[in-house]
Amino acid sequence: FCPACRLLMKALDARPELAKPTVAALVVLAVAGVAWAVMVQHSRSMAGMAGMDMGLGPIESFAATWVVMMAAMMLPSAIPVVLEFARTAERRRGWQVATGVLAGTYLGVWLMFGVMSYAVYTVMGMPWPNQPVVVGLALALAGVYSVSPIKRASQARCRELCALHGPLPFNLMRSAAVAGARYGLSCLGCSAALMVVMVLIGMSSVWWAVILSIIVFIYKFAPPLPLRHELVVSLALVALGVAYLLMMA
Repeated sequence: FCPACRLLMKALDARPELAKPTVAALVVLAVAGVAWAVMVQHSRSMAGMAGMDMGLGPIESFAATWVVMMAAMMLPSAIPVVLEFARTAERRRGWQVATGVLAGTYLGVWLMFGVMSYAVYTVMGMPWPNQPVVVGLALALAGVYSVSPIKRASQARCRELCALHGPLPFNLMRSAAVAGARYGLSCLGCSAALMVVMVLIGMSSVWWAVILSIIVFIYKFAPPLPLRHELVVSLALVALGVAYLLMMA
């Protein structure tokens, strides 16, 4: 496990020097919890109406829903880097705001990815009549991507960035923005294929959001795995793609 992950576990001991950074991490976790509640409510309001033939809606509505979904799915896995940044910056003025800037920048990276996905989705004229086939193939491709050099390198980079080595190099706000952007880009390289699947399935599907969030947790929190174990996760995603095709056939 990364050093920040171990630090997060030790925070449960309520040591005084970890109190304030732990509170900052818990605030981010609470934001993620609220985002999950909003997602569930949105899913219930769309019950009976949501379907792939509805598309993604207007860009403003998509962007708002996407940010909430990313806060729910991705912020919990960013808790270690938030905790490490807060611990490192705790003695500097404005560290609480800077910690929020880090989390906001991280979500901003995912928002840009969502807008790009929206643009591609629109240009390609989706949803297609055979959209379930597209989703099944996307899940299978996400399984293949999970053992690709790009994903494995991004995963290693995520673990490395969880630990801030030495003092923060810039003024605190700039350091927060840089740390959030770097971590966001590494996380993007690790989990982008899963989020493409989420766009194709439809953002009102809470169950799929839970399933893909669990896979993200495995990517981010599991210790480095041998390639044969990574292949198990890859095959599981391919199997999910096949199962999805069978359910929607």
